Formats: sequence, C-alpha cells, structure tokens
Amino acid sequence: MKNQNLSYQYKSQRKHVNLLVIFTVCLFTLTQLNSNAYISRPYTVPELASESTNIVFAIISDVNTKRKTADFKIEENIKGKSEFNVIKIRYDVFKGEKDHRKEIDKLLKKGEPIIVLYLKKGDRIDSLAHTRGTWFQLQVAKDEKRGWVRWSFTHTEVKLNQYKVSRRDSTPELQKELRTLLKDGIIRLFLLNRRNYHEEHSVISGIKRVEDRWLACEQSTERDLSELKKNDILWLGYRVIDDGRYHLNKNQEKQIRDFVKGGGIVIVSGQDSDDDRPCGSGWLTEPLKGVESDVRNDFQPTAKAGNLFKSPHRIRSGQLSLDDSWSGWNDKFEVLATTNNGKEIVVAKLKYGKGMYLITNMRNDNKSNTSKNRPLIENLTRYAVASLN
Repeated sequence: MKNQNLSYQYKSQRKHVNLLVIFTVCLFTLTQLNSNAYISRPYTVPELASESTNIVFAIISDVNTKRKTADFKIEENIKGKSEFNVIKIRYDVFKGEKDHRKEIDKLLKKGEPIIVLYLKKGDRIDSLAHTRGTWFQLQVAKDEKRGWVRWSFTHTEVKLNQYKVSRRDSTPELQKELRTLLKDGIIRLFLLNRRNYHEEHSVISGIKRVEDRWLACEQSTERDLSELKKNDILWLGYRVIDDGRYHLNKNQEKQIRDFVKGGGIVIVSGQDSDDDRPCGSGWLTEPLKGVESDVRNDFQPTAKAGNLFKSPHRIRSGQLSLDDSWSGWNDKFEVLATTNNGKEIVVAKLKYGKGMYLITNMRNDNKSNTSKNRPLIENLTRYAVASLN
C-alpha cells in the first residue's frame, strides 16, 4: 500500500523510553534537559523495576529537620549491588516551579522503611524513592574531589502517586510486590516505531502481565539498536522498516539477526511494498518478498497455527485489518495464516538460532485499524512469551 499523508500528528515525541524518561520524563534523557519534570505517563511498577540498575530496601535512620537532611541505611540489595551503605540526602534547596520541601519534611520519619530505585550511568544517579505510600525523586552527580555527595531531593510525584498501575499506599506491601516481581522475572519488550504510527504502543504497553510473567514495554523512534540484547522481544512497528523507503542499514540488519540467533523474538507488523519496490528483507535470515496488496480483513489459519487465533482471544476471518503482505517463502518458514487464497502471509514463523521471527501484515496505521488488530497483537505477545518460557 503506497504512503498516505496522515492528518494527525504524533503528540508524544519521547525518544528512548527507558528509565531515563521514567524517572523524570526529560530529566534523564540523553539530552539532559531540565531536572524537574513530572512523570505524566502511567508507568507500571514492572517498568520502573526493569529499567533500574539498582533497587535497595532501606530504613530511614536519621532525619534532621533543621538542616534538612536525612540518611537511609541500606538493609538489602534487591537488584544490583549498591556501592552505598547509607544514602544521604538533602532537601534544603529546591529546583523547579514548586517548592515540595514541606511535603518531604512531613513524609520522612525515622525508623520507617523506604525503597530506592535508581539508575546509575557513569557519575550520575537518578532515582525514585517510596516511603509511607508516596513516590518522590532524588538525583546526584559525583563530585571530582569529594566523590558522592548528598543526593538532592527534587519533588514528590503527582501522577505517579495517582495512577493505579504505580500508586502504592504501603511501602512494605510494595517491597513484597518487588520481591515477587523480580523472582518471577520481567519480560522486556522493545518497540521500534514511527512517530506517525503510534497506536501500537498504546496497545502493547497496556499488556502488563502474560500468564505468570510481567511485561515491561519500552519504545523508541530512534533506530539505535545497540542495547537490543537486554530485551527479550523486539517489535518492529508498522512501517518502521519501510514506508516507501527502506530504513535499515547493514549494521541494523545484523543486530536484528544476531538478536534472534541469541534467543530473542522479533515480531513484525505490516510494512510498505510497491509492485516495483518490495520491502527489503535483509533483517531476515531467509529470503521473503514484500508484495503490494489490497486492504483486506480475510485470512485462513493453517494447521500449524495452534492456539495463536484462539488464546487469549478467538479471532475469526473478517475481524482483522490487513495490508501489504509477503510471499515467496521457502520451507524453512512455518506459515500460520494466509490471505488472498493462500498466496500471501498473514502470520509466519521463522526459527533461527535460539530465537524466531513472527512476521505479519497487520495494518496498524490508526486507532480504528489498530483496535481491530488488538486481539492479534495480544495473542502474538502471549505466543512469543510462551516461546521464551
């Protein structure tokens, strides 16, 4: 299907959505913007835990309300090995539009448990802390002469303390949750998408748990795949590979192939192909031809489909939104569903090394079509997680 000019604009222009964004939206991005931004998206506890380099359980061992300082004595490293025995903070100054020092003064109580999740990148630490049912932010940069100084309090969170997926009224209960979560393991899904086509993210990020596994979704519109190996699933979003022009270079193609070889799973939404210019397939390990197709909704599962179109949602022909497809497969592909009288792929599986590809022709270009494909998106995610298990 040839490119179409879209009437809507991508409202969220976040780049790599990892803890750099989670812990102060813009504060921890690579651009190092202002340090006082509030978290506005409903990030889940699994997402916060997944992107932390360290999670510690501590006790508030000292609070000096005159000097506006406090000490957190670390009792247990839940994730990572912290180089601190005591985290020392200060809240005598504030940054940003609003002064939250009175809030933190009332919040910090000696003897109370506190959880600190932090991201350490070189000589900088950005963190979220939780005590007495409230999230707040801290940050510190290592001084060349004095080393690690007191961590600075920036503000208590507003939305993070309101959203159901992140609000926790009890710090001891959150400690139990984090123990269970890290014990069971978190599936990390990386979504590479385009700013024009952002509806997939709202669907995928809404999948919080698959059977007994937590799912943390990270998205980016940047094609930097250097940290791909830390993820379990790579989702190549609608037309991110080709939207009338092929976007992957040789290095990115190799990174994707290596990711699958090492045990990763790649799920591919529909890509653009024209009769005289099929979508490139260098990211695959076997040849496959992208084909120009009519917009359609019919499909036929094959005998190899298993529960893909049954669990957790039963999906019947006529219920999907499909677009440009794929043909010319060899016997190394397992075709799970076809369209156009068996001539084109709807879903195909290709195993390589320890991982596999799941290739589709879903048309996820707007809210309506992505909503039609939501059941298949969720089924594919479950299918992928089951394969990891």
